[in-house]
Amino acid sequence: MKKVMIIGAGDFQLPLVKKAAEKYEVVLVAPKIAPEFEPYATAKYFLDVREKEEILEIAQKEQIDAVLTDQTDIPVRTVAYVAEQMGLQGIGYETAKIFTDKALMREKMDQCGIATIPYVKASTWEDAETFWKQNGGPVIVKPLDTQGSRGVIRVDSLEQLKDAFETSRQFSTNKNVVVEKYITGPEVVIEGITVDYKMIDQICGDTIYFDDKSKFSAKKRIFPSQKDDKIVKQALELNQQIVKAFGLKHGITHGEYIIDGNQVYLIEIAARGGGVFISSDLIHEETNLDTEEFLLDLALGNELHLDLYDTKKVAGYRAFYLPEGEVMEVTGVDEVKRLPYIRNHQLDKIHVGMKIGKNTDKTSRFAMILVADNYEEYVVQDEQIKKLLHVKVKTDKNYADIIWE
Repeated sequence: MKKVMIIGAGDFQLPLVKKAAEKYEVVLVAPKIAPEFEPYATAKYFLDVREKEEILEIAQKEQIDAVLTDQTDIPVRTVAYVAEQMGLQGIGYETAKIFTDKALMREKMDQCGIATIPYVKASTWEDAETFWKQNGGPVIVKPLDTQGSRGVIRVDSLEQLKDAFETSRQFSTNKNVVVEKYITGPEVVIEGITVDYKMIDQICGDTIYFDDKSKFSAKKRIFPSQKDDKIVKQALELNQQIVKAFGLKHGITHGEYIIDGNQVYLIEIAARGGGVFISSDLIHEETNLDTEEFLLDLALGNELHLDLYDTKKVAGYRAFYLPEGEVMEVTGVDEVKRLPYIRNHQLDKIHVGMKIGKNTDKTSRFAMILVADNYEEYVVQDEQIKKLLHVKVKTDKNYADIIWE
């Protein structure tokens, strides 16, 4: 039996691990591995996923036949490095670096003549200050290689910039950040599939944020997009141009774009499937692609069996936060899980006595996938869930329920 290494063991890697375990031995590497993974992993190693040399040694010892990840950015470089060093199928380490470094992304786009939002790679406070003085504000400060919006900060004044720079750089491996002109506008998200350097499918959806914009966190991502066809076409063409420019041989991509008037700009793009079950569930609902099987076949060099088509469905994730405090009561979980339009979800993680910390980024969200025949039906489903599901949280002042908006 062939042996595959999967790097990462969060909620969104579980579908890939389950699929791999159906046919292969699974070597799992992650800092923490939850009990849900126990039935599927034949070997487990507890390690920071950035430790590429140590993970390479494990891969060689285990004599793996493939290495992969999905729905998480941080392991992408390590996966590419291990594959390259062992002569396995992969996207290449240099390509992986471009897809996981926000500065390298923008520098590559500059080289290829693709328009970017004005930015600077800042390794010192003086770099950030100079950019502000030349371009004005507001700006957004981003660590180069984080995920889940950790360390991403909007800055509205020069006085705030220094603190933001120091905070943000703590989330970056090399302590550098990108300082970028802050622009507002509608956003779209694009999932792409590439084989032999050719993009063979793309789907475009809409991103809808929570009212608290400081977390840079979406409460909904809904496919297909309801935007004007011309804008969608422009975004899809730009996504294809960027993936080609970055040199992706094969795999799936998750790109996020913002629309400023008639111009579409890249926010960031990753060489992995969208998180929050977009890759594992939503792409299948929209295109009929078995993403996990596709990724495993790519990594193992198997023959690809693709039967892609537009299902004409509307699919998306619905996310929510819980207030800071202690969970006292949970109602409606079983009812929601039984709804015929619910696919994957994180509802089983919520329990009485659970301590909820401060919500600072998108990593503390809970989410589920919904599927509908049309957009109007999707809206009705969303409202039904909000009526059924309640989580009573004791805060430092009173009691509060789910934060939906």
